[in-house]
Amino acid sequence: MERQLKLEGVGAKVFCIDTSALFNLKPYPKDIFPSLWSKLEGMIKTGELISPREVLNEVNVGKDEISAWCNRNKKMFIDIDECQRQEIQNIKAKYTYDCWIRETSKPGFWADPWIIALSICDDAIIVADESNRQDRIPTIAAALNRNCINLYDFFRQIGIKY
Repeated sequence: MERQLKLEGVGAKVFCIDTSALFNLKPYPKDIFPSLWSKLEGMIKTGELISPREVLNEVNVGKDEISAWCNRNKKMFIDIDECQRQEIQNIKAKYTYDCWIRETSKPGFWADPWIIALSICDDAIIVADESNRQDRIPTIAAALNRNCINLYDFFRQIGIKY
């Protein structure tokens, strides 16, 4: 993968951020927490912070400061590739049938399986602020041996301190 090649040899971790974690950044305005936003933007530039394009679609449903920030940082949003398409079948098998049908039948966007697929293909740690229950990212990720952390643990791993 081209994105990974940039990071090889430098020991950098790659993080794949979900809509839930992006929305939970709202209480940290840029004028009060500039170092946080600078860190995130730096990670986007180096390829250490990524997300599937479907997350951008979810975020853009609401036109707010997170949507505007995401649109200014579109480089982080990765298009679906062949690796992700192949992984989706394994991911689908971990969801309950009812959940998969319900979510894929709804109008709009459902980024969750694509978060997991991108994390597998780019060997990224998932950042999601969801509860660890059936058919949620942390549970599906664990079933596929993927590391999933919440926003506070992400802050700890990237060295954000206030």
